[in-house]
Amino acid sequence: MRIALSRAVQTREARPDEADGKTGRRFSWQRYPEEKKITTQDFFRRLMRMMWKKAAALAMAAMMSLSLAACAGGSGDSGAAQTGTGSGTSGEVIEISFPTYMAGENVGAVFFLPQVERFNKAYEGKYKITIEEVPQAAYADKIKQLALQDQLPVLVHAPGSGGIDTQWFNQVVVANDMAYDLTSFAEDNPETAANWIPESVDFCTVDGKLICKPLSVLKPVGLYYNSSMYSPEKNIRDMTMDEFVESLGDNKIAFMTGENGWTTGLMLSALIANEEGGVELMNASAADKLWDYNNPIIISAVEKLQKMLQNNATANTVGAAYADAANAFMSKSGAVICNGSWMASEFTEESKDKWSNDFNGADVKTTIYPGNVALANPATYGEFWIANSASDAEKEAAEAFLAFRDSQAEIEALILAEGGTAPQLTYSEEFLTKLQEEPLLYELAQSMNEDTTYCVAVGDVLPASVADSEFGKLLPKLIDNTLTAQQFCEELTKKAQEAKQ
Repeated sequence: MRIALSRAVQTREARPDEADGKTGRRFSWQRYPEEKKITTQDFFRRLMRMMWKKAAALAMAAMMSLSLAACAGGSGDSGAAQTGTGSGTSGEVIEISFPTYMAGENVGAVFFLPQVERFNKAYEGKYKITIEEVPQAAYADKIKQLALQDQLPVLVHAPGSGGIDTQWFNQVVVANDMAYDLTSFAEDNPETAANWIPESVDFCTVDGKLICKPLSVLKPVGLYYNSSMYSPEKNIRDMTMDEFVESLGDNKIAFMTGENGWTTGLMLSALIANEEGGVELMNASAADKLWDYNNPIIISAVEKLQKMLQNNATANTVGAAYADAANAFMSKSGAVICNGSWMASEFTEESKDKWSNDFNGADVKTTIYPGNVALANPATYGEFWIANSASDAEKEAAEAFLAFRDSQAEIEALILAEGGTAPQLTYSEEFLTKLQEEPLLYELAQSMNEDTTYCVAVGDVLPASVADSEFGKLLPKLIDNTLTAQQFCEELTKKAQEAKQ
């Protein structure tokens, strides 16, 4: 297994207008409105109200003291009512609200929401997580606004997901010490920490602090193909990229230019990885992003993508969102779609209501990309982080959830639902038996071997704002020849430089 990884030093300094120079904490002048002038009469009226409130509070406190004393004297088991949960003192359930995009129709909700329900059931009476659904397109803006107001939620998705870019995370969250240090959590939960992927642990450790929960599961991304339409003579993994394109003939690929151009970006990633030096360029750029795309490696890959878009793209590609690309594949308009292992559930009998035009999920096969390439990035900020502004009780509940998510049972359940591999985990026999009952997940796992090259995807190296919208907007210009491959890379560089400012 070859993984080319590197990480540049990140900038930790906050801008003077963003943080208090003494504490590094962000602040907002809006929290301190200008005082209004009041008359002498208003002043004494307010003073009287304050005195009455104070007297009432003292009286109430005295009554409560007498009541407690009476209870203590008349009962020998008063401590039995002290059922302290979480912090062990209040007896109340520690409840945290979790704004997440993995809810509603988001594909990640299929596993994540039931997992939260399992957690709530396992810790009933002690901890409870309440989900707040946030559209994925709005998630990053919401978190950034809450950070500006110093009102971050207890649990937050890690950068690289939900549109949150590492540049903002480093300049705002890291520089202002907004992320809770999980080092003690790791020390107190060695069985959980043992499941974390080392490259992710290293990446999540900044200035000696573990600022995000590292990855336990790596989900290499490949492609799916409909064997009733396209039957390659040999495993796609063992082809060169040129052989793959030739083998397609007139078959179409379910590309998309809408949203973030997800399926198209995956193919471009595979094309770059098949260029000499492409894997090294991509993996070396994952930590601090790639800001200049005027590179012969990328230009050559874009030239090949342009031909594929013009000759092998489904008819609905221009303007297609992910749902449109998926529908094109599941209606036999396209024979191939690039996507992650989580799509495997769409090809089971339970999802047949999404099929049309005699599509049959049993005909779907999966493998990794030509050149024995799988798209994956173990050196990332992981999955979640805890806000430093959370109370001790809230941090306790959040840590309990992180430990629950990375338990062996939940890791194995995640892989069975969405695919992937847990390199640090010794699988149970029950899991291995169940995995073989999931043909596509097992097939994808078997398609990787010791010679597989792992490369990060385009979305990992593009600045988040460019990856989320600008990349997709430029793609149609390749299709209609408005832009050459070189001009496309120039425009992409321009957009990246604008995002850097």
